[in-house]
Amino acid sequence: MSSNGESPAGKVMDEAIKLAIAEESPYPERSSFIDADMPGCDERMQRAAGEGYSVVLVSPDGEIQIISPKEILDAS
Repeated sequence: MSSNGESPAGKVMDEAIKLAIAEESPYPERSSFIDADMPGCDERMQRAAGEGYSVVLVSPDGEIQIISPKEILDAS
């Protein structure tokens, strides 16, 4: 978590909102932003995929992976 208390996924989500308003978002419309190092990450990804959401997985160093619901469900 950053010094201001915002998680890496929270920062990416805030930026995604700004980009969506400008109609320039690189993320799927139905996305769940998840910190890769959070407890229960796998369960959160499964839940999001089960609800039809792509996952924007954000590592502590800011690396971003966009994972489709199909990829998550096929891997389980």
